[in-house]
Amino acid sequence: MARLSLPALASIALAACTPQDGATGELAEQAAGTGQVAEPVEADPAELPDEFVRTAWRVVAADGARYTTYFDEGGRYRDFRNGDPWQEGGWETDAEGQLCFLPDPEGGVLRCWQPDRMQDDNRMIATSEGGQRIRIERADYSPPVEPVAEGGDQGNAGDDTE
Repeated sequence: MARLSLPALASIALAACTPQDGATGELAEQAAGTGQVAEPVEADPAELPDEFVRTAWRVVAADGARYTTYFDEGGRYRDFRNGDPWQEGGWETDAEGQLCFLPDPEGGVLRCWQPDRMQDDNRMIATSEGGQRIRIERADYSPPVEPVAEGGDQGNAGDDTE
C-alpha cells in the first residue's frame, strides 16, 4: 500500500522552518540502519512558510483517500486518513530545508520530503527522496485533544470533516 500522507510523505509536509533543536540528527540516529539516505536539495526559504508548527496540510491519494498531517509543538505530528487516526511520530526540518518524519513506534523509517514554492499561499509540491511528487494544500489546524479524566470520552483533533 503506497502511503501518500504527509509523513508518508510522509505524504508531505515542508521546510524552511526553524529547525527543531537538533532534531534531524536525532531522527537520523533513531533511523540508523534503515537504509534511508537523504540527498540534499536546495530550497528557497523566502518562498516557503516560515514555520510549520501549528499548521496542517492535506494530500489526496490516487485512490481518493484524504491524508491530513498536523504539525504540533515539540516536533510531533499526527496523521489522519479519511478523518481517522493513521500515524504519528516526530518531525523536523533539516539544514537542507527538507521536512523529515520518523513514525512511532521505534523501528519506523525516517522519510524526508523537499517542499517547493508556495502556490496561491495554500498549495505546494513536495518531492520524496525517491522522486515522487505530490501536491499538498493547507488545512485547518486543530491542536491535539487531551484525554478526559477517568470514564470520559477521548477525542482526537483532525477529524478532517471538510
